[in-house]
Amino acid sequence: MATLKERFRRWKETRSLWQKTTDVIFWLLLIMLIIPGPRKVISTAVNKVALNIKTPGIQADEKQAVLTDPDYNWVLAWSPNEPFYFSQVRDQVVFLNFWATWCPPCVAELPEIQKIYEKYGKKVTFLLVTNEDPAIVEAFMEKHGYQLPVLYMGTTPPGVFAHRALPTSFIISKDGRVVTKKTGAVNWDSRATYRIFDELLR
Repeated sequence: MATLKERFRRWKETRSLWQKTTDVIFWLLLIMLIIPGPRKVISTAVNKVALNIKTPGIQADEKQAVLTDPDYNWVLAWSPNEPFYFSQVRDQVVFLNFWATWCPPCVAELPEIQKIYEKYGKKVTFLLVTNEDPAIVEAFMEKHGYQLPVLYMGTTPPGVFAHRALPTSFIISKDGRVVTKKTGAVNWDSRATYRIFDELLR
């Protein structure tokens, strides 16, 4: 059985400079993906590239869920002592996003959400919902300079907002139709989103 030294010598002699370079890059990436800190950075960067080609759209009418009165009974919170009732957004255009600070795709799309919030925040209600510790979330938002309305989970979300992955986002019309549902990092600061909002705000 060849020793590690012999394998290295054989690799050095049989691989071209280009092959050696790609081998080294591959192993460095593999090592970085195993270590938690770099893994998150790389994953976030990959998601940022992916979101540039992923834009939202309006679902076909037959696929649009419609919120019922019980759905509006959902309770969230601005803080442990400050509840927020989802019924407050009835008759409004709503952008609802489920996210977490530990989620690379969530982190990747936050700059896009911040940009679209700055453009439409006075016309569209933005709700970014998480079940993380408020102290962790507040520190994260402050570190990155995000000025986004974050809410914390109170009661379980209604079935119409069921999701298996983060981030998952919903756009809701004034008459309570879920016109858009997207999972994964999305390019929210795009003409596609502008068209959706402009149509719903008419």
